This record gives sequence, C-alpha cells and structure tokens, in this order.
Amino acid sequence: MPPQPTPPDDACLLWRQLLWATFVGVAVLAVTCGHRFTIPSESGLSIAAWRVFQAFFPVAILVHLGRWKFSGHRWILAAMTLWWMWVLADLLIFHWIGIRLMSADAWNLFSTRVPSLVPYVTPGMMFRLASVIAAMFSIGWTCHRLTHFLARSFETQNPSKSIHAATYAWTLGVLATALPALATWSSTQRNMTSEPSRHAFGVIGWFDDHVVETQAKEPHVIPVPSFTTEDVALRTRGFRFNVVQETRPTAPDVLLVVVESLRPELIHPSVMPNVHAQATQGLWMSRHHSGGNASSLGLFSLVSGLDAIWFYLADVRFSPAMNRLFKQAGYELGFFAGADDWDAFQMEAFIHANAYNRFETEPRNGLASDRHAIDSAQTFLSRTDLPDDEQRSPRLAVLYLYATHAPFLIAPEHIRDLPSAGANYPLPFGPDSRNAIWNRYRNSARTLDAMIAPLLKDPNRLVAIVGDHGESFLEDGTIGHGTRLSAAQVRTPAILFGPQVAHRKLDFNTSHADLLPTLLSLTGIQVSDPDSFDGFDLSVDSLPPRVLAIADYLREQAILIPNEADLAPTFFGLQVEISLLKPHFQIIGTRSRQGNPRHSSNEELITHRQIARKYLDQTFPD
Repeated sequence: MPPQPTPPDDACLLWRQLLWATFVGVAVLAVTCGHRFTIPSESGLSIAAWRVFQAFFPVAILVHLGRWKFSGHRWILAAMTLWWMWVLADLLIFHWIGIRLMSADAWNLFSTRVPSLVPYVTPGMMFRLASVIAAMFSIGWTCHRLTHFLARSFETQNPSKSIHAATYAWTLGVLATALPALATWSSTQRNMTSEPSRHAFGVIGWFDDHVVETQAKEPHVIPVPSFTTEDVALRTRGFRFNVVQETRPTAPDVLLVVVESLRPELIHPSVMPNVHAQATQGLWMSRHHSGGNASSLGLFSLVSGLDAIWFYLADVRFSPAMNRLFKQAGYELGFFAGADDWDAFQMEAFIHANAYNRFETEPRNGLASDRHAIDSAQTFLSRTDLPDDEQRSPRLAVLYLYATHAPFLIAPEHIRDLPSAGANYPLPFGPDSRNAIWNRYRNSARTLDAMIAPLLKDPNRLVAIVGDHGESFLEDGTIGHGTRLSAAQVRTPAILFGPQVAHRKLDFNTSHADLLPTLLSLTGIQVSDPDSFDGFDLSVDSLPPRVLAIADYLREQAILIPNEADLAPTFFGLQVEISLLKPHFQIIGTRSRQGNPRHSSNEELITHRQIARKYLDQTFPD
C-alpha cells in the first residue's frame, strides 16, 4: 500500500517547525559568534562549520521529534526557543562569573546567594537585561510571523513530498557541517577549550578547561594526612580559651580601615598618594591575600586571625578574637560603615552592636555614607567626646568603606584617568570596555584616598589599611569577585604604620589572618596561646615557612599557597576541597594566577602533596 500523503495542515506545521528551527539555529550562531565579550582568534573553515553544527543540531533533533507527534507542535517550538535562550543566558553568566548556568555552582549561587546580591543591582545591569529581552522578543516575534507566512506558501506547493525532502536535505546539511571538525578532532577540542563562549555546546561545560593532573606512580605518592572532628574541636577550644596575659601601660589607638574590592595596584602615588606615602614608611605586605574571595571571608580572617575555612563553624564565627582580646586589654571598640547589609552575608555574627562600644552603620548612600562613617571614626578616635581633665582608654576603630565597590563611586574632582566609564556601565562588559571601567575604578580609589587622608596624620595612631578582597576585570575571564580563586580576586594590599612600626616591605606571601597577631604584638598585648591563630606576627624579623589557605565563597574549597616564592612561573596555588563541619580533605589540582587548572608533572605532584601535608600539619598539629 503506497504511503499516505501528509495532510495539508500537518504539512504546514512541519514547515513551521523547520523554518523556526532554521531561525533558532541562526540566532544561536549569531549569539555565540557575534558577541564581543572576547576577541576571537583566527579559526579555519572546519571550526566555522563545527560552530554551525552545534547551533543547529539540537533543533534538528527537535524537528524530527515534531514529525512523529503533531500534537506536541507547540512544545517543540517552545523547546527550540528555549535552546536559544539557554545559550544566551549561559553566555552572559559564564562571561560574568565564570560558571555554567546548568551547574551545581549556579544552583548554589541562585538558591542561596542571589537575595543578598539584589541591593547591588545597578540601573546599568537592568538596562542591559531589559535591552536583551526586548531585542529577543522583537526579533523572535517578527520571525515567528514570517514562519507562518512562509509555511502557508510552501504548503500549497506539493505538501506530500516537498516538506519531507526539505527536512531530510536540511538535516543532512546540518550533519555534514560536523564532518571536517570530527576529522581533526584534537584541534577542534583545543579550540572549544580556548574559546568556550563561541561554541554552543559549551553550555554543558564538557569542554571547559578542566585539566586533570597526571597521577604519580604509586611508589611516589605521598599520602595526605587526614583530620578528625576531635582535631577540629581541639583547635576550636584553643581559639576560644586564648586570653590576654599582659599589656603595656600605655597603648596606642588602633584604626583598621577595610576598603571594598581594593587591589594592590592602586597603592601608587598617582592613584592613592596619601596611602602610598604611609606605605613607604611602614610595613608593606606586597604579596598579600584576603581570607577569601568575598567580603564575609575576608573580614572574618581579619577579626579572628584564622583562615576563612573556619568561617562556617558557629563556635568560631560568633566569637571574634579581635573584639574579645582588645576588650580584655582595656580597649574601647568602635565600628563605622557606610552600609548595613551584614545579615545578608552571614557577617552579623561578628559585626553587630553588642560586639562594640560604639556601632554606627547606615544604608549605603553613595559617597555620603562613607564620609559620615569616616567622620564618626575620627570623632571616636579623638578626645573631643571627653572632658579635658579626663583620660580615656585606648580605642580600636574598624572603618569599613564602600566607595570602591562596583559601580565605583567618584567625586567629580578626581576624574583624572580617562576615558572613565559612567556609573551605569553595562554588565557584563567586554575587552573593549575594560579600560574605561578600570579607569573609573582608579578614579574611585583616588576619591577614597582623599577622603581618608585626615585619618592618617596622627603619629601616635597605629593604622592598618587592607582590602576585604580583590576584584577581577577580565584577568581571570570574569568580572567582580566571589567566583574564582584567582590572584585578581584574592590579592589585596595590606599596609601597617604608626608608632614602633619599622619600614619594611615584605616580599613573601601573607594573608588577612596575619593582621590580628601583628596588631596585638605592636600594641604590646601578649596572649596565652599565640599558636591558636593561623596567622603570624609580621613585625618580627623572620618567619617559619607556612602555607596560606584562601577560602572560596561558592564552594567548600580553598587554595593553598606557600608563603615562599612561587614554585613555578605558572603556579599560583593548590586547590583543595575542605570541610571542617564534616572533616574532609581532597586535592583537586594546581591553579594558575587566573584560577585555571594547570598540568603538573609527577615531580610536581610530590611537591603539591607536600604542600597539603604541611598545611594540615600546621593547622592540626599533634
């Protein structure tokens, strides 16, 4: 019995599916190859054909599914449209924060972190998002109407054969575009790894730069020591029972200035001349790291003297050593900030009114809130709030400033680096916008430097200036912070100056955990158990070798960095999975300064396991 001809209405539906699949494939190809987030390298015809194949293959499958079940026609068209939307959304997210839309990291971010990030959404972000949605809707609606018109036109021509012939020819054409790339698969795979945002299949993350270290031969493997719940409890008790044993008769006031997203490059006479002048007269940590790649982790390390892997232990987080020990030494404590969103980032444990004698915070209000915080800190540290004949206790003030947080606030008189982007610059941005946004960041730091200058003039005041974390401007392929354990996101300046602080520039790796032990030493406060800190006193002439642990905001991971010089030009640190709540430790692999995986030889693997052993031995000594 001869095959039945396709009814006219069904033929029209099939034409609509085929035409819409063609449009979606072209749209996906335009998204992946036409965006300007990265500058594409030269690629051959086979790579170009392979990019076409990736854009069209998913909708080709849907076209054939639609031929088998006409009742699901609308679902087939919707699924095709979702393929386009998925690729576009993944492209934006991957370029911005370096994670895939369909990944455990993305789920963790969107389910637990997004509500706390809503206040940081700028008009520029909303405008960019609205523009993309409007453009997609406009283009999609126009092409949707066009498919209706063309489908009716084609269906009137030979409905029983032309749609089938066109579908098979179209499908064969899609499959043929894959053949040149498959014939030279190794070079194709390298191109996908080097330019993941230009390949539609990049959304599944299979071709991201995941480098697996070559396993060392069994005789050379150095077992990594483990640790137990009892080990964690012992360290926790030592931390909580550490008390002040001796103080000086006269102690200096202390000012700890924490600056949002401050990178080391900004401590330069052309950008922050006031801070730079003090850096050249005091202790300047030139290879300094935050406790992690986010504010909560960085500030935790500062007030506890611990690596931020301890952040999630409530017994530790709710007992900041800095507050406890300085109060025991007779200090009055003040906290001043131009922001009040501590609860959203789990910082309310160590930033709250009961932890300080004076606690003044307010909602973010541009530079005005920072200026008010600076004035309040200056008043607290001065003697103007006491009668002339009354002596007061020494004081410690923590000043938290937001001017250099995106979108980087600037006073008009400090716009000197040009071109300087406007406050509503688009996010994510590409290489062509990077210079203007970097200049805005520099101008913002110049504004902040002028604002804090009056606080730096008292010769009897011990002052520490640090960033809470770094900030990425595409150096690691992302924008901002909190997403990668890269040098751009975790390195920050650290400067300490004041009475009895000798000028010295430290060229070895240090971290925020070192600041509290150093401040205690310089103020003459001796504690019962200095070993309860992870950090060291940096004011001494020499330090024993150690390994820093810089924690990750999104994952239970950290990067281990020896405090001596780099082991290899491409080596930044050893990334590990670590949990103290349920004791667990596993080596993931080595990372470059960009936070990317790197290959390691068998000889290097031995050194890397030694780094892991050394870190656990120093953290949980016998």
